[in-house]
Amino acid sequence: MPHYPKPFFRPKRGLWYVQLEGKQHNLGPDREAAFTAYHELMSRPAPKPMRADAVVLIVDDYLEWCQRNRAPDTYRWYLDRLQAFVKTIDPALTVGELKPFHVQRWVDSRTDWAKGSRRNAIASVKRVFRWAQEQGYIEVNPIALMKKPACGKKEQVVSEAEYAAILAEVRDQAFTDLLAVTWDTGCRPQESLRVTASQVDLVNQRWVIPTTPGKPDNRVVYMTDAAMVIVKRRMAQFPTGPIFRNTDGVAWTTDAVGCRFHRMLTKLKVRYSLYALRHTWITRMLQSGVDSLTVAFLAGHKDPSMLAKHYAHLTLNPQHLLQQAKKLSA
Repeated sequence: MPHYPKPFFRPKRGLWYVQLEGKQHNLGPDREAAFTAYHELMSRPAPKPMRADAVVLIVDDYLEWCQRNRAPDTYRWYLDRLQAFVKTIDPALTVGELKPFHVQRWVDSRTDWAKGSRRNAIASVKRVFRWAQEQGYIEVNPIALMKKPACGKKEQVVSEAEYAAILAEVRDQAFTDLLAVTWDTGCRPQESLRVTASQVDLVNQRWVIPTTPGKPDNRVVYMTDAAMVIVKRRMAQFPTGPIFRNTDGVAWTTDAVGCRFHRMLTKLKVRYSLYALRHTWITRMLQSGVDSLTVAFLAGHKDPSMLAKHYAHLTLNPQHLLQQAKKLSA
């Protein structure tokens, strides 16, 4: 006859327990209530064993590979999105059962996401299964044909007056420093939020940030004199770890920065972002006459054609075009 575990009482704790599949369950101090809880536990269906082709295991394998072979920021980027995705699916869901609608339902449930966030979410899941197919974990990519929404164009340019209004709303030096360095260098948020003192080259007035483990290419951010003053001060304050932190000494996160800008929305009537400041920096550089190849290098674009794709708004500025046209005869 099959043997079933029975509840047992621990006098020192005054509690009833039962051990099921190697795990002890606290049933409480009352015997009658404990046996009721025990029978309820026993009536639950046994969990299905997880198959090797479960979606969650493929995602775990990808994240382990990403942690070993990609930059820390890249790993965190995928980790945040993929963990959010797997929470919305059945843990026993297999790759063969995965359909594009599983991903689409997750994205559609996030009504607070902008178009770019929705695109990035879908891209993160698609990357997992493209990688799994490349590595031989799966034969067929179940979401290969799923389309991503078009990315929104970065058209928000912050004027000098708007930037001054933003700074006027900030009461602490920590956030002011982050805004000022972004405005002056055009760095990406993931660069300013992660840069450490050891990555600052004071002699050449720049940051040198490793991008991919094991590869020689680095992201180089050059600092203006004003940005240099801020960075040196923050390096002295935080010699290890990220140098840009909030007033509590905690490293900034994208969510925390987003919350700060959101608080300004009521007063300023416009939602700003660090990316808007970066986009503005690139626009200012181009308008000042710096050649596009140099701007692309300073901005960290590997492909200079990115500027033509995302900064076409300059062609709609007649004053800018007129100034450029006059340069030949100047």
